[in-house]
Amino acid sequence: MSQMDRVVGAIRRHRSETGDMDKFWGLSGTAWTAIYTLITFGLLVVAVLAAIYAKRQWDTNKDQAESARRAQLEASRPYVIATVQPSAASRHLFDLEVRNIGRRPALNVTLRLDPPPKRARETEGLEIAKIKMLNEPITMIAPDQKLRAFYDNHIERKDAEDLPSSHEVSLTYEDTSGRTYTEHSVIDLEAMRGTMFTDVKTVHNIGKSLDEIGKILKAASVLDRHGTLDVEAATETRESRGLRVERENYEALVQHLHLVRRVAPDSSSTSEIEAKIADWEARRVGSSGPGRSEVDTPPDGE
Repeated sequence: MSQMDRVVGAIRRHRSETGDMDKFWGLSGTAWTAIYTLITFGLLVVAVLAAIYAKRQWDTNKDQAESARRAQLEASRPYVIATVQPSAASRHLFDLEVRNIGRRPALNVTLRLDPPPKRARETEGLEIAKIKMLNEPITMIAPDQKLRAFYDNHIERKDAEDLPSSHEVSLTYEDTSGRTYTEHSVIDLEAMRGTMFTDVKTVHNIGKSLDEIGKILKAASVLDRHGTLDVEAATETRESRGLRVERENYEALVQHLHLVRRVAPDSSSTSEIEAKIADWEARRVGSSGPGRSEVDTPPDGE
């Protein structure tokens, strides 16, 4: 039994007990009917508000679920972009690069550039506008796969008025579920104009150096001769080499001493040089017996 039914029952019991069929708690039956109507209307308003709130909650949850589904789809879809990148050979050169930065393969990729690309110096039959990936669909580009083609040289394009400086890019492709994607972007060939860069040596520089070495070897006259080449070589032990180096140092000191005595007899360095020579001769005498001092013997040619 509802609260309203209890109120109505109480009114009827009161009327039956008091015999007053027109009033209850000082209010007439019409007044109680109005109160009952107002209470019913209030309950209806509350029910409507609760329904509206529930609908809004439902819509919010539905939108959140849809947003989560779209985010998951975006995170797992293919995403193909077309850009220009500096060449590995030189920062003055740049390549056209098509890359799938998404997480799924891109199928039937169609790429269009407007206006068509053009090099400063085209090679007949190898014009960039005629390359296959700009004229025919690419069957598949795997995730993180890059397709690169040499575009041009910034230096050669400088101040050229008949060459495009930007391209409108249009890309259309599919994923493995059959969904079709269309992307539009702009390639600005002069985006890096006026910037500075550091020159980093790479494997390409090693290759160029090897090419230059090869040219030098080809130009060497000794390698142009036919037949055999006799080479004379002398070998020595480590001990012999040490003795030879000591002897050469000693002879250099002797020559230096004679030069100092001739040019500056009163030089303070004379005693230092003589001490070094005496030390060397003492070590030689101690190791190989009496020897002849060569300090007073001028070297050949003096």
